[in-house]
Amino acid sequence: MSASGVVGDLEERRHAGPGRLARVVKSYLGIPYKWGGTTRAGMDCSAFTRAIFRETYGVELPRTSLQMYGVGRTVASKQNLRPGDLVFFKNTYSGPGVSHVGIYMGEGRFAHASSSKGGTITPLDNPYFKTRYAGARRVAR
Repeated sequence: MSASGVVGDLEERRHAGPGRLARVVKSYLGIPYKWGGTTRAGMDCSAFTRAIFRETYGVELPRTSLQMYGVGRTVASKQNLRPGDLVFFKNTYSGPGVSHVGIYMGEGRFAHASSSKGGTITPLDNPYFKTRYAGARRVAR
């Protein structure tokens, strides 16, 4: 499935609830971080997010966090986040702009591939990420 067909197709595939998302994320926790990596031997944040979305919702997201930032609908505020929303961060790598992505899990936490911890779950109000939050997109709704 192409990125251009993601939103409409996901609207009809929303049978996967937060419980399924949590089970899939759990199976990816602890996977080592590897920049550019796309396998369980090591993956970066966008590959981590893509793999979980593919397994949870049966949908292919674009390859990079910046490309993912253009998919779906904007979530107006953190208070409106729902499990499965993509959360984006800027200035986490060299250069400005969106450079990190994760999946909102609910209760103020998101799953992502951290360069220091690999696959992990982190609070959105973590000081490092709080100041770099760039917004969220609702793709899986």
